[in-house]
Amino acid sequence: MEKTDLLFFDVGLGQSIFVYPHSHPEYGMLIDCGHIEGFHPIDFLIKKNFIKDSLSNLTLTNYDHDHFSGLPYLRSKVKIQTVSFAPNLTSAEIKELKEETTDALNHLCYVKDTYIHPVPTHIPPFTKKIFHLQKHHLGEHDTNNLSQVVFIEHHGTVICIPGDIEKKGWETLLVQEPTIKDWLKRTNVFIASHHGRENGYHADIFTYCNPECIVISDKGIVHDTQKDMSALYGTHVVGSGIYLNGSINRKVLTTRNDGHLWIQLLPGGSRTYRNFSHDN
Repeated sequence: MEKTDLLFFDVGLGQSIFVYPHSHPEYGMLIDCGHIEGFHPIDFLIKKNFIKDSLSNLTLTNYDHDHFSGLPYLRSKVKIQTVSFAPNLTSAEIKELKEETTDALNHLCYVKDTYIHPVPTHIPPFTKKIFHLQKHHLGEHDTNNLSQVVFIEHHGTVICIPGDIEKKGWETLLVQEPTIKDWLKRTNVFIASHHGRENGYHADIFTYCNPECIVISDKGIVHDTQKDMSALYGTHVVGSGIYLNGSINRKVLTTRNDGHLWIQLLPGGSRTYRNFSHDN
């Protein structure tokens, strides 16, 4: 089967996305490994036979806990073959930025300091392009604006997953990495940065990016910075949006309202959207 699945898990204030190319299942990739109490995405992936005993690649977009809180459990369940972590902060610098040293943070630093060499034989069937800033671009150690902006391209579809990058980071990235504009122009599905919060929004992005759908991974609305953002993002969607479950017309999907989301990429550039329960 040539289709590729993207599973966006509802992990509250966090992120966890699985990329599964059916024609090459051995290259399943997890982008971030957030979790919530009682649910780790890796359990669902193992139950559904997407993964057996190893994970081809773990990519982290950001060094905040909500993006790697499930790492200890993930490592207890599968062997991680390769990783893609931003090289712009050292383990020591990451620890300095945190108020406390947690088990998840210790696992993060161990993995970061252990997986230090590229694996030339790791060639997935999809294209992954990553952009990130360096500390000197910002003049400070800022985990949000040092996020990795990850693009996945397969079957004529481009997905943009920008971590927690904020307006200042976007402004700088558009100048320092001008080729990112070409990737934004081809983006079909845009994941709102910083969980769709107000400080992750930058209108200039949408000078280039006109997606058919925007996805927000976030918990329920409890802060003013979350309010009205879905409507604002919706103004940047091209056309009338997409159909969720084949019948519900939407421009913006959110894990807080729609739960787990399953986007299927089909040859020729078409896409289907549905939600699902991890209990099934």
